Amino acid sequence: MCALSACESAKSSNPLSPTVAGPIPGVNITAPTTVDPAMGARIAVDKQPLTLTVQNASTSGVRPLNYVFEVATDVDFNSKVFVRESIAPGDGGRTSLRLPDPLATGRTYYWRSRAQDGANTGPYSGAANFNVFTPIVIDAPVLLAPINNVRTDNLHPTFQFTNAPRSGPVGEIGYVIELSDADSFANKLAIWTVGEQPNQTSLASPQDLSPNKQYFWHVRAYDPTTTGPFSATQVFQTPAPVVVAPPPPPGGGGGGGGGGPAPNDAINLSSAGVYNSPGDIASWPATATITRLDMSSSAGLSFEFTTKQSWPDYTPPGWDGPIEYTVWAVVNVNGRWYTSGFIQMWRSRASTGAPILSDFARNWAYDSRWGPMMGYQPHAGEQMGFFVSAGNARGEGAVTSRRERSNVVSVALPAGDNGSFPFSLSSLPFFTLR
Repeated sequence: MCALSACESAKSSNPLSPTVAGPIPGVNITAPTTVDPAMGARIAVDKQPLTLTVQNASTSGVRPLNYVFEVATDVDFNSKVFVRESIAPGDGGRTSLRLPDPLATGRTYYWRSRAQDGANTGPYSGAANFNVFTPIVIDAPVLLAPINNVRTDNLHPTFQFTNAPRSGPVGEIGYVIELSDADSFANKLAIWTVGEQPNQTSLASPQDLSPNKQYFWHVRAYDPTTTGPFSATQVFQTPAPVVVAPPPPPGGGGGGGGGGPAPNDAINLSSAGVYNSPGDIASWPATATITRLDMSSSAGLSFEFTTKQSWPDYTPPGWDGPIEYTVWAVVNVNGRWYTSGFIQMWRSRASTGAPILSDFARNWAYDSRWGPMMGYQPHAGEQMGFFVSAGNARGEGAVTSRRERSNVVSVALPAGDNGSFPFSLSSLPFFTLR
């Protein structure tokens, strides 16, 4: 057993001994320099665990250095969340330490380091702060309408799309709608913004678009800090303008009607040839106004008009059930208008079931009862008239208990038998032929 003075002399005689007494006089260890994460860095929560890196310290002594790393939630390091000692120095003049676990998101952290050699301890580096955050991710919305090159009902369609999926602490969401005449969007015709609405968002076009034109549109979402990607591009067409055909010349066969046109008639029935229906149809009071006409390649035509469900049913002799109204078509053949009540509609019948473009010659004017209209097949873009009358009007001797009809509307036939034509009551006189 050695004397105390002898043991102390043995411990301090070799500066490289693990048991050397310290600190060793004259040894100076500098502070390392924090490198990464740098001061004020933002670390996404999904990019963890993060790695701390310092520029190595230097020493005037002969003992090898190791490092201490500390992370705290306050600048004074009173609340340390991570401490690791005895980290061997790295190569290339830098030392790194990967934290074992992710840090909690939504907080600011401070970190520092110092070097030591087992006998002497250097000063701490300056503390660097960083923030761990949950990133905001905003995905693309999905366009709902108008899509798939559909022809819209009017010149100010309503744009509809699903709300954009999102994650993270998003702020108030808004949307940018871009409209163009090409899918490249090199020429933007309009840029509109709209705030998000529950479940899905829509915006009625703030301006009338050009008629009979193809448009491309897409949408993206944004909040005060983040902008999402554009949706897939969709395309639609606006309806063709209503072109009023000139009134037909007087005369010609088929029981021309007497009287003058109703105030809202787009075609003068008094100059039209009437076949297989009451010849005085032009003089019947126009007590109904058509508000909507829908065309379908599978269902034919369906109508909305102001007296629907209010005209009395009429049961022709020999029929098992009543008829509420008759659908008339007005066709221009070789510069002359002709008309007939083609299809009877009972109260529960939703549509004519007979398309116009694809099957007018076979399902409507299929024999000589319809005179010049027999076998006639209209084409896309052709102007055609339609109206309805009370009860049964098919057959030249047909008489109903109520001799009333709607106004006559005129539409340009869309391609493919699919189209919707809403009619504004206030705008109908614009199409009147006087």
